[in-house]
Amino acid sequence: MVGAAMRFGRWPRKSLGLCLALVTTGAGAEQLAAEGAPIKTNRYAIDLTQGPVFAGSRVVGLAGTFVAMADGTDGDTQNPASPAVRVPYSFSDVDFELGGGLTFPGGLGRSGDFFNSGTANPDPTGRTHVTAGNKLYIFLNGAFNLQIDRWGFGITADLQQYSLKRPGQPSDPKNELTGQIMQNHVLSAYSFADDQLVVGVGARVVTLNVSTRQTILSSGIDSLNTTGVGIETGFIWKPNGERVRIGGALRSAVSAETSGTVLFVNTPDELYLPLRMTLPWDVGFGAAVQLGRRPLNPRWVSPSELLAHKRRYLAWQARERARRTREALAQARREGRDVAGLRRILQATDDAEAALDRAELERSYREVVKQLRARYAAMPRFHALLMSSFLLTGPVPDGVGIEGFLARTVQRSGELITVSPRFAFEIEPIPHWLQARAGFYFEPTRFSANTEGGRSHLTLGADLKLLPWDVFGTFPEGNWWRVSASFDAARDYLGWGIAVGVWH
Repeated sequence: MVGAAMRFGRWPRKSLGLCLALVTTGAGAEQLAAEGAPIKTNRYAIDLTQGPVFAGSRVVGLAGTFVAMADGTDGDTQNPASPAVRVPYSFSDVDFELGGGLTFPGGLGRSGDFFNSGTANPDPTGRTHVTAGNKLYIFLNGAFNLQIDRWGFGITADLQQYSLKRPGQPSDPKNELTGQIMQNHVLSAYSFADDQLVVGVGARVVTLNVSTRQTILSSGIDSLNTTGVGIETGFIWKPNGERVRIGGALRSAVSAETSGTVLFVNTPDELYLPLRMTLPWDVGFGAAVQLGRRPLNPRWVSPSELLAHKRRYLAWQARERARRTREALAQARREGRDVAGLRRILQATDDAEAALDRAELERSYREVVKQLRARYAAMPRFHALLMSSFLLTGPVPDGVGIEGFLARTVQRSGELITVSPRFAFEIEPIPHWLQARAGFYFEPTRFSANTEGGRSHLTLGADLKLLPWDVFGTFPEGNWWRVSASFDAARDYLGWGIAVGVWH
């Protein structure tokens, strides 16, 4: 289903004239109407703010309090410094990591209200409202990180799909719209001061695509497709040997202009497209403290660092061989002997000794990696990781929620700056087999008409060690796989996700 949604933007438009008309209208210049009224103007923006935590399984289980930890691919969406954070189970100067997950938000209680807009409840005014049966949300995320010594590079792709059918309307693809938000992060980071300070920068690229529903007999038709780019930066301070981390991230607003046209003119399905879509700026700051015997910030040791003495010794040997060769050839010339023949003999000897040196370096490298693995395996497993953070999200002038846009109804969103405090902890109740985490965060509403206001979320998550498999030699010997699960529950909301990864 996700794969089908990703193809909407490429469907042919042969039936375009049969079901919609495009006009660049001047009628859309009027102001946005009152709350709950039909949208009859283009003078508004779609507020793309995401209320619930949508990220990797570990981040969801930790209630989004990951801006200070931010290690691995899970941290890329939380802090641009994440790609350069070296973890203690990284045993190579050049390392990489893949990550991904699938999340299914749904309803809890009366009906689902993913955006916390208040539309989960019947509207007492009798205006059109949206019920859980008319919604389908799917979130898919993937990430790749590459680390080269102190540098780190990351790229993530998060796909959010919202499908909505207006109740009380005929069964027609024009009444069933699907909105896709693709948010990509392209990051570069570097660690300073013996890996104790990590700084990252990057770009976040947001694409919004809105299409009529695709059916078996007809293809979906793009109503809106636009892309915007913003910048982001972040830092992580993790003093070696200490039990605390501090991190922060700042992201600029992402805004993109749209056509501002009107679709399905003079029909009950009339749809005014906005002048822009906006993902507002946000600022995150957090701290992490780890209790127990397991260290939080063990100093990362580069294999090249441990092999530096061996490399210097072998380089000295190579220089000595070259010096002896030059002296032997010079003496042969003085004595009138066969210099060319001697050079071939000495070169063959030098090549043989160089091959022995390379073999010795490879053996030493394997021994160093073995020592680093043993060092990591000997670390105590018991720990209690405590984290807290807050997220400050900016306003969106003349903003309307995604749900309101798809329903063609004024649903004002993002009029004020909002703050989301977050708290979480993580433990390993069964050492080497099970990690568990739980958290709490407050989700402020972006909608002034939502009389119930913000809501509190309880999150749970776990990693379960499954089985060993090196994937036909692709992964190191002794590699174990894990399955992860996460749950996020609040008023009128329940989200759950699954992921598969490597156990560390």
